[in-house]
Amino acid sequence: MVCLGIPSTKLTFLLLVILCLVFPGTARTGEKSPRGYFYKDLDYGSESQFNPLSSMINWTFDTLQVPASFSDNQLQERWNTVWKNLTNPGQAVESTGGWLAFINRQVFPYKMSEMDWIPNYTLHLFGGGLVYRKNAEWLEAKGAPFPRLSAAVLCMMAEVAQEVVEKGTTRPDDEVADVFIFRPLGILLFSFDSVARYSANTLHFAEWPFQPMYDPSALNSSGARGKFTNVGENFVLRPNYFGLKEHRPFIFFGMTVLAGLSHKISMSDSLSWGVGAAIVQTQDPRKTRMSGGLFWDRNDSLLASVIFNGTDNLAVRLNIYPGIVGPRKWWSPGLYVGIGDRGEFNVGLTIRLLPVGLAKIGNS
Repeated sequence: MVCLGIPSTKLTFLLLVILCLVFPGTARTGEKSPRGYFYKDLDYGSESQFNPLSSMINWTFDTLQVPASFSDNQLQERWNTVWKNLTNPGQAVESTGGWLAFINRQVFPYKMSEMDWIPNYTLHLFGGGLVYRKNAEWLEAKGAPFPRLSAAVLCMMAEVAQEVVEKGTTRPDDEVADVFIFRPLGILLFSFDSVARYSANTLHFAEWPFQPMYDPSALNSSGARGKFTNVGENFVLRPNYFGLKEHRPFIFFGMTVLAGLSHKISMSDSLSWGVGAAIVQTQDPRKTRMSGGLFWDRNDSLLASVIFNGTDNLAVRLNIYPGIVGPRKWWSPGLYVGIGDRGEFNVGLTIRLLPVGLAKIGNS
């Protein structure tokens, strides 16, 4: 949070108030340890890179892959706005049309005239719930005290940080819905073993993030040097429906939404494909572009992916995760290659131990 210029004492106090009011059970002494439904201690693929820090980076900067709507400049000013709206939620709601308009836009679209509620449910509630549970399972596996409470605090910090990044274009009531309603409900929902078990074992709900990269020489939106690239949270569903175990429905969603099929090619490996649309501008959800992707995973850990015509103004985005090239060690490399719509070439390299790799962005 230091990079966002956010006062840590104020933020910690706000998050603790939310935690105590919405789900006080997570703070009990001797809390029940989470069972491992989503965190897989694997030495290959996307799962080998997972830890709370990499998770926070992906969640915080996820929306930067839609540069027409989001940027990383003026973060201190945006933090001040977010803090004002979170500490005066009634005023924030009234400034955007009042409570009925808030409910229609953010919670329950009874007029079916708004689209803001869609990412609230898909990403902040269900995606955010999975990420919380996965963080809790990681912390429990590493022997951290109070893994659920610790995971909840970390995830709420990432949620607030994401709202700061998004603040340049979002309405004043957006962070009210995400921070006070949907992310806490996602944490509460995935605290139940029955929900986690059904999501993991029946829906095959999993997280397939990109590999965050940083180019210290690239100009960011504020004109300063240093820019993140290839950051993004993505989720997949491959439900065990229709009695088809070898060929299952496949849904990939985040800033890009794809639908297709997932095919078993061995006892542990699957090849999935999908077609759909990538978001171009969040203010107008009708502004999308046709997209498609191919994905290779092993035991739900993504090994390689290629997305065509996706976000970040990329015609091609290729990610090869650690464990495919070279031995499965702490220094196992991951590779990112992006080809922009205008032919610019981006390349990045990471190692398994690091939450962020180094990249060179074309025309930077």
